[in-house]
Amino acid sequence: MISEKEKIVLKKFGQHLKSLKEKQKLSYREFYKRSGVNTGDIIKYENGETSPSFITIMRLAIGLKIHPTALLDFNFGIDFSAGLE
Repeated sequence: MISEKEKIVLKKFGQHLKSLKEKQKLSYREFYKRSGVNTGDIIKYENGETSPSFITIMRLAIGLKIHPTALLDFNFGIDFSAGLE
């Protein structure tokens, strides 16, 4: 089961992903063509509904033409010293 803190992180990741996509003015269709990630899945990631796998993070980065670490370069919105519980 996913914790409340994990839900926050997923939501923040989704907001960051959407922001990166919008900065490049990419449509879902174009992002799909570049990344190979299904549009429905991209929407789920953007909405914080599900967590992408490592391979998917790499594909999203390729679609955005950025290094994968740039996808994880955002304010997670939680205190990691307190754990994820």
